[in-house]
Amino acid sequence: MTVPLIPADPEPLRRLYGDFPSLGEFRLRSINLDWRGPSLALRVDLPDFPVHPPEEWVTQDCDVVQCHIHFAAVEDLDLQEWNPPTKAQLTAAPTEQPRMLDVSVHGPGVLLRFRSHESVVISHISAFRAGPDASDEVPHHFLSKLDARRFSMLPGTHEKTYYAR
Repeated sequence: MTVPLIPADPEPLRRLYGDFPSLGEFRLRSINLDWRGPSLALRVDLPDFPVHPPEEWVTQDCDVVQCHIHFAAVEDLDLQEWNPPTKAQLTAAPTEQPRMLDVSVHGPGVLLRFRSHESVVISHISAFRAGPDASDEVPHHFLSKLDARRFSMLPGTHEKTYYAR
């Protein structure tokens, strides 16, 4: 039985999509682990572009929305395959522990399983125009005013304020 993820603050995605977008198939860009959490963040390209995007995204001809999905209280992490970027699917099943999920991210080039809290944090929502090779190393237009002030492209992986929770 697959259950939907529960965003801690659903409002940004609700304004764009109405509901949390399906993660039936998405492009997985990166996996970031934070031992202090313990937490894990997936940087993903959402499968659909919103029906009502911000005007800036329309004028810049954006066609892909990217975000980080942060999972908290991560345990029993098992990463068996990792060849990014790749198309993936996410499934989440309830466990015998209240409010915990068994999460699986799988597809060609990735096999990741872990247990986490059911509530997720969505952050660093941006849009960009994908190049012919589907690269995301192009200008990004961030939904958050803070992100928009700080970044016009994806920062390097050393930028902890972007890749860590």
